[in-house]
Amino acid sequence: MSELNSSTNSASGSSSCGSSDGESNGVGKRAQRELKEEVVKDMAIDKMREKMDSLVHKLEKDVERKLDLLVEDLVGEVKLFNLKNYKLRELFKETSSSSISTADGGSSSSRGRNRSRTGGKLPDKEFVARNSLLTDLFEVKHIKTIYHIFVVILIIMFLNTVVHDFVDRGRINLGFRPIVAGFGKFHIALLLWSCMQIATLCVYPSFCLWVFVRKDCKKNESRKVWDISSIFGLVLYQCTFVAFVIKAVLWLDLPPASSVAVLMEMTRFVMKVHAFVRSNIPRALERTTKSSSEDKPAHAVAVPSFSKFIYFLFAPTLVYRDEYPRTKRIRWSVVFRHVLEVIGVIFYISFIFERFLTPLFDRFGHAEISSGKFVLSLFGSVMPGSLSFLCGFYCLLHAWMNASSELLRFADRLFYRDWWNASSFAEYIRSWNVVVHDWLYTYIYKDAVEHVFKDCRFLATVLVFTVSAIFHEVILAFAFRFFFPVMFVQFEFMGLLLMFVTRNMSKDVGNILLWLMLCIGNGIQLSLYNMEYYARRNCPVSGESLVDYLIPVSWSCNGISHNPNWTISAPWELN
Repeated sequence: MSELNSSTNSASGSSSCGSSDGESNGVGKRAQRELKEEVVKDMAIDKMREKMDSLVHKLEKDVERKLDLLVEDLVGEVKLFNLKNYKLRELFKETSSSSISTADGGSSSSRGRNRSRTGGKLPDKEFVARNSLLTDLFEVKHIKTIYHIFVVILIIMFLNTVVHDFVDRGRINLGFRPIVAGFGKFHIALLLWSCMQIATLCVYPSFCLWVFVRKDCKKNESRKVWDISSIFGLVLYQCTFVAFVIKAVLWLDLPPASSVAVLMEMTRFVMKVHAFVRSNIPRALERTTKSSSEDKPAHAVAVPSFSKFIYFLFAPTLVYRDEYPRTKRIRWSVVFRHVLEVIGVIFYISFIFERFLTPLFDRFGHAEISSGKFVLSLFGSVMPGSLSFLCGFYCLLHAWMNASSELLRFADRLFYRDWWNASSFAEYIRSWNVVVHDWLYTYIYKDAVEHVFKDCRFLATVLVFTVSAIFHEVILAFAFRFFFPVMFVQFEFMGLLLMFVTRNMSKDVGNILLWLMLCIGNGIQLSLYNMEYYARRNCPVSGESLVDYLIPVSWSCNGISHNPNWTISAPWELN
């Protein structure tokens, strides 16, 4: 019994030990399992936290990006409505363009008048960094859409004529003939332009020579003789330069478009030389006199550097300054877009001439033209003439000038104002071509008012119109090889007359009359020049005397015959 009890006790003891070990193992496994679960939960929480952080970070970036875009759009809208060229009221309200002073390109006329009274002198031209007007207006999506509609209309007109030619005649006429015929011998024209450029570069050392010799002259009489000789030398150089270019154009027999390009460059060089000399003469006189030599600063110079002269020769302005506002970089995309626009406009003007103007006048000179056909040709050229006028404006004064400005980083791009809103001819003249107008104002009108006519602005205005008309007529007369003073009459007589007729008209009536006169004037000018050009081709002149250039062939050789059978009938009489 005792053994049995002892064995029983030992068995129960061993069984109790085994159960305690099993319980401890279960507790350990449970703890490990709970620990693993906690670790997994912690890892899941960490992953969730990382995902939340990444999501919040991404949302922050998206919000920041959207805020940046909104800020950029807001700044763009602010810039859009704070245009550099004009104030908001001058663009979108009915304010007169004449209130914009020529001197500062954006100030009111009252401030311009106040400035003009100081010292008895007219205000000077000021250069400010600003865009062209159409560049800013095209940022408005509504005006940009109108531009797109205009382009689409031109494309539809082009496709319409191409399809008509193909269906009706079995061939396609793309209108390349005026380009090929007009710009022939263009490589010779470029060579002549290079000679003109070299001749213009000689002005700088000549001016330096005048300054240095004048500085060394001890007597006032010697200075006066040297100054008068230099003035005669400058006049002789300008006359010789013009005569040489004209003679070269005639001798090389350049086609009309190439001749126009060369003669326009000749005029530009003449205006540049005059601007450079006229702008630097006062400074040179001040620096070379004995009285001012003692007081002049150490950094003062009598002649600007050659690099400034070179930049002025290529800059899209005709008014000289030592420094101009410049942009920080060249935007090649802008240059490329404007160059494409220039090429496209040239092609389209050629297409207009080929399709709408040449068929009207190519038979002039072969046989007599009735007065009725002449009147039909005259009015048939009004719409093509107006379209060519608008395309030429956009090509030269917007696309070409902005492309050259971008290449030269020239920041002041006020090449024109809102001339299409002008209600008087005076506003139109001031707004149409600001580049040429600034030169006429600075070196002709301003000098005439201050030094020649002594505040007689009417005579100064007549002088400005005369100079402008002469330059235009020289270009046309020698480009087309005949003297037909239609442009001169339009500028000298009709222009001055319209300045007084449209002065006191209301804005709406004046704007309508201005556009009517522009359309009719361009139509008359194109028709008369085309008529004389084709008459000389179809009925050549007999000799090469001066009379052959002065007398219109279209009047004498198979000219216009009057039709005496014209009658006017009422509609009810036609039946």
